[in-house]
Amino acid sequence: MIQEKTISELEDRQIKQIAAADKAISSNPNYSLEIYSAILKLEPGCLDLRKKLRTLQLRMAQNSSKGLSGLFGKVTAAPFMFRGKTDKNPAQTLAKAEDLIEKSVVNDMAHLMLVEAARNLDMKQTVVFGLETIRQINPKDIKNLKDLGNAYLEVGDTEKTIAIGNEIQKINPSDGDAEDLMKRASVAVAMDKGKWEESEDFRNQLKDEAEAQSLEQASKAVNDAKGLEELIRQAYAQWEQEPNNLNHYRQLSDLYHRYGDLENAIAWIQEARKQEAGKADVSLEEKERILTLEYFDDQIDQWEKKSHESPNDQATKTSWEEAISNRKLYQKSQLESLVQRYPNDFGYRYELGVILFEEEDYESCLAHFQLAQKNAKVRLDAILFLGRAYSRKNFFDLAIEQFNLLKSEIQIMDDRKKETIYELGCCYEAMGKGNEAMEEFKLVYSSDISFRDVAEKINAFYNQAKT
Repeated sequence: MIQEKTISELEDRQIKQIAAADKAISSNPNYSLEIYSAILKLEPGCLDLRKKLRTLQLRMAQNSSKGLSGLFGKVTAAPFMFRGKTDKNPAQTLAKAEDLIEKSVVNDMAHLMLVEAARNLDMKQTVVFGLETIRQINPKDIKNLKDLGNAYLEVGDTEKTIAIGNEIQKINPSDGDAEDLMKRASVAVAMDKGKWEESEDFRNQLKDEAEAQSLEQASKAVNDAKGLEELIRQAYAQWEQEPNNLNHYRQLSDLYHRYGDLENAIAWIQEARKQEAGKADVSLEEKERILTLEYFDDQIDQWEKKSHESPNDQATKTSWEEAISNRKLYQKSQLESLVQRYPNDFGYRYELGVILFEEEDYESCLAHFQLAQKNAKVRLDAILFLGRAYSRKNFFDLAIEQFNLLKSEIQIMDDRKKETIYELGCCYEAMGKGNEAMEEFKLVYSSDISFRDVAEKINAFYNQAKT
């Protein structure tokens, strides 16, 4: 379990690094970003640090575009499995969400992923912060505002709960959920003031028993299947009344997603995109892409499980391989289309470059990685992949330039820096420069003896020296 903590509770070395990063924000924001991100990976419960990181990410995003409104919808998220309450490894999901946010800070799906992981880890303040960030990106997302109001209420911030209720009613004056939210906040305020100290059950103090039961039920999260079915019925009724309101389509898609029905979740987004207001909404297109990738991932998981259960069944193995192939084809075709339509969205170029690299199309991926360096969020990874692509083409001198550049820019010996130094050593090794290669391998070895086959390389080097 991850415990939420403040910066003052971190190690002295980490506190000093954060202080140095704070000072460098104006002159070298990329350095600050790198430090914040690296330490947060080690201390994911540090909410103060997560807030510093997010503030800087949002500021850099605004500086590189015409504000958040110009960025929203052009999400560059890699695919992920968003499993909500059934998540078996929420700590890993939390880290995965941060990786996605690092690639695109306006990816609301990634922030939702972070919120669900934090909720599963009982990180209540982090849940609040995640929902606040979504509100900053999309201030009129009523569903998120309701979730935020409930989160404020859970941590005891009744004033903000009531403020959120008022905010919802400004958008939709007839919203009954907002009214219930404010009622429950008022109940909490009254209880805190001790008005019901002598009562065994606060329901006795209310005029209407039915109202008491309604408030009590509304304060609990609806997670069971029956509850979700009821919410879907309510959302469908709202859609029937306002078929042109895109929020109803989004809500139905989200509810079906939580229900585990990806086909309907995708179908409602597709229907939203057919509406006049939805045709130009790029966020809907991105949400459909992410949900479809998740659908493919589920298909792959199912066939993989069946294949392990029946390892000799060739038909099952073939279906598994086809599912993997179909996912790759879909993802590649979507990214090629996005790159063509948004040539200056370098996040998409990076994603496409990675796919081409994995397909061993090193020539085609080079241009995408070169351009992707213009995106601060993926710049370091783009340099790493660019060096790898040069290396695989045996352009070792060009690869070494990239790896040395990246080696000097990354301040902390994290996995990316280990990978960079290891690849640099491999280039020297391929060029027959054994001593230079060993100097690089030793740097990795001294930091992480278990990294790839670096221990074998070091042992072989010293054993050879003995003979």
